[in-house]
Amino acid sequence: MKQLFLKKGNVYLEDVPAPVLESNNILVKVYYSFISSGTELAAISESEKNLIERFAQNSNKNTNKIFGAVKSDGPIGAFALIKNRLNAVSSLGYACSGKVIAIGADVQRFKVGDYVACAGANIANHAEYISVPVKLATKVLNKNNLKQASLTTIGAIAMQGVRRANLALGETVVVLGLGLIGQITAQLCKLAGCKVFGIDIEPSRLETARQNGIDFVLDANSAVADQINFFTNHKGVDATIITATGDSGIINSAMQYTRRKGRVVLVGNVDINFDRNPFYSKEIDFLISCSYGPGRYDNDYENKNIDYPYSYVRWTENRNMELFVDFLENKKLKLDFLIDQEFDINQPESAYTYLDKQKGLGALFAFGQDLSLDILNEIKNYKNLDTQNLSVIKYLPPKNKIQVGFVGAGGFAKVKLLPILFKNRYAKLHTLIDKDNANLLTVAKTYNAKKIGNIAQKAFNDEDINMVVIATPHKYHFEQSLEALKNGKAVFVEKPAVVNFEQLYKLEQFFKLNPDIYYTVDFNRSFAPFNLIIKNVLSNRTNPLMINYRINAGYIAQDHWVNDKENGGRIIGEACHIFDLFGFLTDASPISVSVQSINGNHDSSINTDNFVATVLMSDGSCCNLIYSSLGNHDMGKENMEILFDGKSIVMQDYKVLKGFGLPASFNRTDKYPDKGHQYIFDEFVFNARIANSKQLINLKRIIDTSKLALTVDKLVRKNGGFEVFEN
Repeated sequence: MKQLFLKKGNVYLEDVPAPVLESNNILVKVYYSFISSGTELAAISESEKNLIERFAQNSNKNTNKIFGAVKSDGPIGAFALIKNRLNAVSSLGYACSGKVIAIGADVQRFKVGDYVACAGANIANHAEYISVPVKLATKVLNKNNLKQASLTTIGAIAMQGVRRANLALGETVVVLGLGLIGQITAQLCKLAGCKVFGIDIEPSRLETARQNGIDFVLDANSAVADQINFFTNHKGVDATIITATGDSGIINSAMQYTRRKGRVVLVGNVDINFDRNPFYSKEIDFLISCSYGPGRYDNDYENKNIDYPYSYVRWTENRNMELFVDFLENKKLKLDFLIDQEFDINQPESAYTYLDKQKGLGALFAFGQDLSLDILNEIKNYKNLDTQNLSVIKYLPPKNKIQVGFVGAGGFAKVKLLPILFKNRYAKLHTLIDKDNANLLTVAKTYNAKKIGNIAQKAFNDEDINMVVIATPHKYHFEQSLEALKNGKAVFVEKPAVVNFEQLYKLEQFFKLNPDIYYTVDFNRSFAPFNLIIKNVLSNRTNPLMINYRINAGYIAQDHWVNDKENGGRIIGEACHIFDLFGFLTDASPISVSVQSINGNHDSSINTDNFVATVLMSDGSCCNLIYSSLGNHDMGKENMEILFDGKSIVMQDYKVLKGFGLPASFNRTDKYPDKGHQYIFDEFVFNARIANSKQLINLKRIIDTSKLALTVDKLVRKNGGFEVFEN
């Protein structure tokens, strides 16, 4: 399908894969996509700046980000971060309308054939087809209203600004900035029964507002405060809604004509660096309006379709969208003047040049109404991954370079795995799979992918691909691994292997039926150079080990995707590294585990982020993991102490390795931490060239590690406990 993108100030059309239909999404054939003069022209202008100019704009934040990357990932990780920024591609568009052509498995409010208005950056793109969460779509009853309905996103932004102002019948309000959002805001204020002052520097916009019934229009270059104070009997307006963009002077000017104990609502992109005194002396409330309304940027609301209770949150973003379309269809708003021109999607440069030169408020891209049979067939033939059929095609090493299908191009993949793959002499990136087309184009360009796609099965079914790397969110790992293995691929999957006991049972059965597969999980700590040195020393021990490992994990928000129940959480997704390391260092299996946790009143002291797990291994070793989000990040993240045979080993954050009772040659100091990412990947690729190669990590150890992680997670959620494992 065709989609519009932006790179280094250039707008261009690209043929990209059609979007994936998620269970709570609808697939929409776009008829009209609205082009916002303010937002999109600003994005193009920003994109024209080189990396140094953009860095200088927010130097402190960017410096911290780069130093943070160097500290955690070394110079290679920081370089990868910069390299991806240089090739960055972004999607354009956030407001459109069209027709539903397919619905997700859990969708109930929509049916195929419905006309809809859609919202959301990186969702309601300038594209022929879009996949939209149901909370970011609303029905349009009359097909003839689809052009105006493409403005629904902008209308919802304006509506939320008006709601934040909490206007009452008969109040006076200033709308500062009569661009796209300002024109709609002014009309909504009139509908709310208010007397409206409109302010702008463009005479044409002032005249447009006057024609649409705004009570007073004022040139921003005139003595605005004097005029407003005169019209309000020197009391000032009850509220000012700022829909302009610019510096903090805009906010300071609003203070001059907003009454004592009035409200100032910021909708536009304005620097917040204003004088305190006017706010203090007048006791004015300063409010920020967030996008389309309550629910915006809430993953549970937008992507999982979990609504806010109607009685407690009357006007969510979706209900704002619905009301705007209702006003539109009942002719309560004048909107035709906002659409200056209509352009074919094949003429993107003409559209943006027109808006830039003519100072228009907005325009439309028209996509036509013909459906692509290829798209429909792809949807029809799309099937959920089959985890019941356990038969596999035997993996056969290629004669030449290993062709890699890489599934999931998120942050970790971009700064760790893909740079490692790119440098590997025995493997080459063949196909890159990701759901975000802008990210897909950026990463494909950076790492020279031959093909791109949105659906993982394309990589699994491609006979030219020998190996698959799975770096998707944790909830997909098990199903995608099995599907790739069944298609005869070597599989390198990010941890964890599974996220629940049902998957663990199926994986164990799969391993028993197919012992000759070539598969590993990225338990990279067991391949860290320091741990390989330690393992070599431990090979001559005569007694069990005492191991204490501490992870100063740091706080992450409870709504972070890792903490989502479907993705397993931090124990299953991160602590599993250390459970595998215990198995690696001891050459033994866990026979029991005892768990204690804390559960405080603060988000950083919840039990799944703060626990101690003591594991007894089959060789008699006792391994202890302390995992906490309560510590200070300057302390360092990971420390390990090992006691055995009158000797001691201390490893500090994979930078310092020190032995006591061991030769001085054992000690190491590295400037940057090496946690084994490159070693495990390179070893896996090297062995993938050899027929019937030995597993990099014993399949039983993968099962043991996964079972231990799942069990600890279960016990922690019960605030502690003890469990014995069956042999």
